[in-house]
Amino acid sequence: MRSTVTMILALVLASGGIGGASTLGPQQILNRLQQSYRAIDDYVAKVQVITDIPGFAIPPRSFTVYVKQPDKVKIESESLVVIPRDALLLGNIEGHLAEAGRVIINGVTRRQGRMIYCLKFFPNDSDRRDRALLWIDAERCILSRTELWTGPNRLLTVYWEHTRVDDRYWMPTQVRCEISGGMLGGGNPGTVTVSFSGYRINTGLSDELFGAEEQHIEH
Repeated sequence: MRSTVTMILALVLASGGIGGASTLGPQQILNRLQQSYRAIDDYVAKVQVITDIPGFAIPPRSFTVYVKQPDKVKIESESLVVIPRDALLLGNIEGHLAEAGRVIINGVTRRQGRMIYCLKFFPNDSDRRDRALLWIDAERCILSRTELWTGPNRLLTVYWEHTRVDDRYWMPTQVRCEISGGMLGGGNPGTVTVSFSGYRINTGLSDELFGAEEQHIEH
């Protein structure tokens, strides 16, 4: 039996390259992110998920995932899968931008000789206290870290590792999510680690592949 997917986290991921990033503003950087994101119409990958959350006895899961932009996802798994939704949707960048009222450059640093931009996303609803911080490798235009906050509380920290696929696309090899106890209902913190391999990109997946199990992910 193929399981449905339990979507529990909201992350941001993009891939591609930023040339001349030192002269760009936040919106220009985001435009480059969107360009690269749109180059990936669909992909197939092998995925392993390791869940370490107190109170959740979930063994490691391995499965095949089929994804078609903007929001079609199909999981071939014989059991329940807990996975960050935006890790599969390559960040759902346009959906997150639709909710952002303002984006600023929060800082610039260098790591291993490469420039890293930190962008801060503020919601378009002034009454909301949540925000996202994205650390972007300016040379390769990939995320090295993501944080989700509400008020003074950090809910989620995500660390990204990538590889070059087909000499064109930067795709995640591992997404490690450190989840706060507050996000887990006041319990102890936990982690979800998602590993990807065996990518096949832009193979022309048909809408019919998703059939009745197609999942339109809400932002």
